[in-house]
Amino acid sequence: MPTRPPQHRPAGWKPATRQRIEARDAFYGTQAWRRLAAGVIRRDGGVCFFCGKPGATLAHHLVERRDGGADAPENLRACHAACHERIHKGRRA
Repeated sequence: MPTRPPQHRPAGWKPATRQRIEARDAFYGTQAWRRLAAGVIRRDGGVCFFCGKPGATLAHHLVERRDGGADAPENLRACHAACHERIHKGRRA
């Protein structure tokens, strides 16, 4: 029976903590955030800031919150989920 090869884990690697996931979810799960994001998407006409195509469903911070960016409409742009994932790929802390 074949066995699964061991996974490589760099020195000091730790799995994501539940606390960090819950902290992120608590902010983005609020009614206030959903209203703000919906307003940004409506303001941008549902057009993705990154690819320019219609159908945007998320709001993206131009200056990330962890870098001091505000949750103001001026700092937010509408984008697709796929474009948002591509922008943030590898930058999760």
